Amino acid sequence: MFDIKWIRDNPDDFDAGLKKRGLNPMSAEVVRLDDARKSHIQTLQDAQERRNAASKAIGNAKASGDEAEAKRLIDEVADLKG
Repeated sequence: MFDIKWIRDNPDDFDAGLKKRGLNPMSAEVVRLDDARKSHIQTLQDAQERRNAASKAIGNAKASGDEAEAKRLIDEVADLKG
């Protein structure tokens, strides 16, 4: 297994190694897929942060007796959960 950082730093060496094995160059595709993976992870983490912040705000709204705000936040969390 290759380290993605090594592939990013040495794409020509990676492709040369694949060529020796009779395979097509893949470094650009591997890097593209890793970039997409990182983007999806960041999107997921952002959604989780929004959900956690809204969940905390629900507790604060309920503690202060603001049921309308709590209901709005509960609906927002439900939308974030999908």
